[in-house]
Amino acid sequence: MDHAERQNKEKTGVDIQKVLDQVDEIVYISDLDTYELLYLNRYGCEFFGAPTPGTVCYKHLQGKDTPCEFCTNDLLRSSTDGRYTWNRKHPQIGNFTLHDCLIDYNGKTCRMELAFDVNHYISELRATRDDLSAEKKLVACIENLIMATDFDVAVNVMLKMINEHYAADRAYIFEFDWEHGVTNNIYEICKEGVTPQIDLLQNVPINVIALWVDLFKNQKNAINIIDDVDALKDDPARRIEYDCLHPQGIKNLITVPVFLSGGKLHGFLGVDNPSDNVDAPEFLSQVTYIAANELQKRLLTEELTFKSYHDSLTKLKNRLAYDETLERLLGTEEPTGVCFIDLNGLKWLNDNLGYDMGNKAIQQTCELIRNHISDDYIYRINGDEFVIIWPGVSYGQFTETAEKLQSTLASTQNIAAVGYVWGSEEDVGITVRKAEKAMQAAKNKFYVEHANRKDQRPAYLDALLQEFRDSTFVPYLQPLYSIKEDRVYGAEVLVRKIDPRGNIHTPVEFISIMEREHMISMVDFTMLRQACNIITQCRDVWPDLVLNINFSKNTLTEPDFLEHVDHILADTGADHSQLIFEVTESSQDIQLDSLTNLLSELRKRGIATAIDDFGTKDACLRLLYVEQFKVVKLDRSLICMAENSKREQIVIKKIVELCHELDMLCVAEGIETDSQIELLKKLGCDRLQGYKIGKPMPAADFFSNFHPNGRI
Repeated sequence: MDHAERQNKEKTGVDIQKVLDQVDEIVYISDLDTYELLYLNRYGCEFFGAPTPGTVCYKHLQGKDTPCEFCTNDLLRSSTDGRYTWNRKHPQIGNFTLHDCLIDYNGKTCRMELAFDVNHYISELRATRDDLSAEKKLVACIENLIMATDFDVAVNVMLKMINEHYAADRAYIFEFDWEHGVTNNIYEICKEGVTPQIDLLQNVPINVIALWVDLFKNQKNAINIIDDVDALKDDPARRIEYDCLHPQGIKNLITVPVFLSGGKLHGFLGVDNPSDNVDAPEFLSQVTYIAANELQKRLLTEELTFKSYHDSLTKLKNRLAYDETLERLLGTEEPTGVCFIDLNGLKWLNDNLGYDMGNKAIQQTCELIRNHISDDYIYRINGDEFVIIWPGVSYGQFTETAEKLQSTLASTQNIAAVGYVWGSEEDVGITVRKAEKAMQAAKNKFYVEHANRKDQRPAYLDALLQEFRDSTFVPYLQPLYSIKEDRVYGAEVLVRKIDPRGNIHTPVEFISIMEREHMISMVDFTMLRQACNIITQCRDVWPDLVLNINFSKNTLTEPDFLEHVDHILADTGADHSQLIFEVTESSQDIQLDSLTNLLSELRKRGIATAIDDFGTKDACLRLLYVEQFKVVKLDRSLICMAENSKREQIVIKKIVELCHELDMLCVAEGIETDSQIELLKKLGCDRLQGYKIGKPMPAADFFSNFHPNGRI
C-alpha cells in the first residue's frame, strides 16, 4: 500500500469515528478474527469506559474471559448482505435490539454493532401518557423500524400506523434541503379516498413555513398544531401558509420536528386532518424521535458503506468494490469490457512537488475518465491505477469508448497509459489479465519513446500548472478584534483561488505547490496590492482600518522584495501604517541578520511586522530578540489546550507578560467559544482572531458585517 492510499484509509477511519461519535446509541467496531475492540463511540464510553489499546470486546463490554457464546461474527460472515439484527438483555444496562454489519475499517473488514435501547422510549411515553394502546402502537412502530430490511417499506408501515392512530387523512415526512432553501415531501401515506400530494410538494420554499421552522429551531420538543387552517387566511403573516395548505384540503394538522444527532433539524413529520387522539400529540413526537434515530442509523450505515467501497479522493469505487465485482462476475462468461489505466509520473510528482500535486493529477485523470464512462464501471484500485469493468457491453460500444478515452489521455501530454480488452466467452479473470498486460505494454512503449521519463518531470504537469495561471486569486478578510477597544479594528487578508470553473480553493490546496513551482510571490504581491486598494477605497469610511498580510519565506528572500513593496504602495497610495506584514516562525530559517535588516527597512517605511503561528512545533524564542517585531500571534493550538489546562494558561500568561515587557502586542488565534474570549481577557491578551469573531469572508461581506457604513 503506497503512502497516499494508506493516508486515505486512515482518514476514512477517522471520518467513521467522527460520524459514530454523533450517535446517541452505543456503537463499537471490533476485529472479526482477534475480537480486538478497535473503537467505542462517545456514548458507549459513558457506559463502559474508554477501551485501552489491544483490549478485546468480550472482556471490555461483557466482562468475559472468552468470546461470547452469542457472538454473531460467524453469522455475519455467512450472511448474504453482511448484516444481522437480534435482541439481547445486557446484565448491567438493560434490553437492546442490536444491528450488526460488516464494514471496511482502516483497510480491514470488521464488525460494527449498534445497540438500540427500546425500553428508553417506552418509559418516556409512559411518563407522558398512561395509554396501553398507544404504548403497544409505539412498540409496534419500533419493531417495524428496527427489524425491517427495507427502510422505505418500514417508514411507510410506520406512517400507516400513525395515520390510523390519529384517524387522519395523510401522514408524511418532509426533508429540508438547506442548501437550496426548499423542503421536499419524501414519504406519504393517505387514507382511502384521499388524493396524494407528494408529487406536488417538491421544492416547496422553506419561507412558506418559516414560522414552523423558527418554532422547531427554538424548541427541540416543539409540537406545531394548527386547529383551523381557514383562520390563517386573514393573518397577513400567515397568508402564505394558507395558500399552500388550503388547496390540499387541509383543515387542521399536527407537525413535529425531525432532528438528527448533533441537533441538526432534518425535516418534520406530520398528519393532516386528524380526528382521533388529537389531545395526545406526544405520541407523534415519540414516534418521530424513534424514526429520526433509526433514520440517523440508516444514513450512518449508508455513509459507512459508501466509505468502505469508495475511494475518498476521487469518490470512485475502490479496491474492495473491485475485488467483489470480479468475484461476482467470475464464471459468468458475460460479455465484459476491461480497461486498465495507469497514471504516468505520479511518483515524480509526489517526491518532487508533494502529494497535493499528485492528488491533483489523480483527480484530473479521474475526470477525464468520467467524461467517457459512468462511475458505475470505474474503480481506483491503487494510487495511480484505474480499472474499468463494464459487463454486458457490446464489442462495438466498448471499443469505441475505449479508443476515445485513450485518445483523450494521449492528447493530455500522455497523462496515463491505457490497455483494454473485450471478452465474450472467456472467464472475466482472463479478460482482466489481458487488459492489464496491454496497459503494461503501452506504458513500456511510452517510456521507450520518452527515454528516462520515469525520472523526469511529467509533461502533463505544465497543463496542471496552467490552471493556476488561469485562476483568479482574491482576498478573504478574517476580522481582528481589539479587547481594549471592544471592536473589530481590522482583518487578516487570506488568499482564495477561484479556478476557471468557478470553484473556490483554500490555501492548503495550492500554497505548497506554488511554493515548489516558484509561483508563490505572484500570489503574495497580488494580495498586497488588493489589500492596499481596499485601504485606499475605504479611506473615508474606515480611516484607521488595519490589514495583516502574509508573506512566505520564499517571497521575503527575493532580492527585489522591497522594490516590489515600494512600487505597490506608491501605485495604490495606501497608508503604510495601516499594514502589518505577518512572518511565520518558519522564517527563522532565514539568516537572523538578513531578517533583521529586512524588518528594519519595513519599519523605516512605517510598516509593522508580526510573528505568526507563535507556539507551534517550530517555535523559536530567538525571534523575540528581533526588536522590529511589534506583534506576536499565538497559534491556535495553544488556545485549544489552554481551556482545560492550568499549566497552559500559565504559559500563555507569561508569554503575554513577556510581550508587554518587550513593547509588543499579543494576538490570540483560533478563538471559537465565548469561554475562550473570557479566558484570554483574564490572561491579558490584547487582540483576538477566530471563527467566534468571524470566519474569512469576501471583502464586501466583511464591511457589511463589521462597519456601520456597510460598504467600501
